Amino acid sequence: MIMSPLSAHERIGKGILFMILAVLCFSLMDVAMKHLAGHMSAMQVAFFRGAMSLPFILLWLVATKSLARVRPRRIHLHLIRGGISIIFLVLTVITLRELPLANAYAIFFVAPLLITLLSVPLLKEKVGIHRYGAVLVGFIGVLIMLNPNAMGFLSYGVIIGLLATLGYALVMILVRLMHRTETSESLMLFFVLSLSLGCGLLALFDWRPVTLGDIPWLLGLGVSGAIAQYLLTEAYRMAPPAVLSSFEYSAMIWALALGYLFWGDWPGPWVLVGAAVVIASGIYISHREAMRKKHLSSIEQSKLQH
Repeated sequence: MIMSPLSAHERIGKGILFMILAVLCFSLMDVAMKHLAGHMSAMQVAFFRGAMSLPFILLWLVATKSLARVRPRRIHLHLIRGGISIIFLVLTVITLRELPLANAYAIFFVAPLLITLLSVPLLKEKVGIHRYGAVLVGFIGVLIMLNPNAMGFLSYGVIIGLLATLGYALVMILVRLMHRTETSESLMLFFVLSLSLGCGLLALFDWRPVTLGDIPWLLGLGVSGAIAQYLLTEAYRMAPPAVLSSFEYSAMIWALALGYLFWGDWPGPWVLVGAAVVIASGIYISHREAMRKKHLSSIEQSKLQH
């Protein structure tokens, strides 16, 4: 059955809406982590990030009868990814604790630039002059928002944030590699398991009391993460990644609103200008990546026809 243009348009519209709502839920999850990091250790918050999401993921796997799909094929890559994920998430929690939410997001938006560069030596992907140019412009944006009159290069939060972003980029490179043999179900489950087990064991060395007042925040952490993952899955089911990738940057809107609402934070003009440059570069990189995949797909189809 061929879908009518109107039906296809409506599906893409719903996909975009689900992506925006998913980003909102991820932002709410970061708000919960930032709040909890104010009086818990970073390792402890990272543990709760995994542990509070684990029951929802298991329920989803059971409900969709997908448990058979979680069997890993390359367990060593799951272990490597799990180790890097533990490090980057702990660094992310520290960044959220040390910086205003919007400032932290401005740094995290550097990830697509790093992923583009790292994909060349690690995945042997080809990056053309257009994407290299976008990366260069993006790093100019980084210099703008990290100048001494804005966030500054040498503050503890900025350094940790850049390291967290590098860790995230490495994890995403691994995910690209693992998608060649591993299912989405296995990638999701083993990611949460690694956080729950790894961070849980390490958190024992600096465990701090959990109060009744923490319970709503912990529940919010788990629920927002689970809903975000569901919405993200549905978004990619309804619309192509090339359409959705730009809407990930709506996170800055939520970060500005939530940061001001909860902590009264508002970034300076240099941070906003630099973040805008980085975001524009990231959107252009996504656009060029989509064009490259479309070109490769057309070449493959041409070969099959001949």
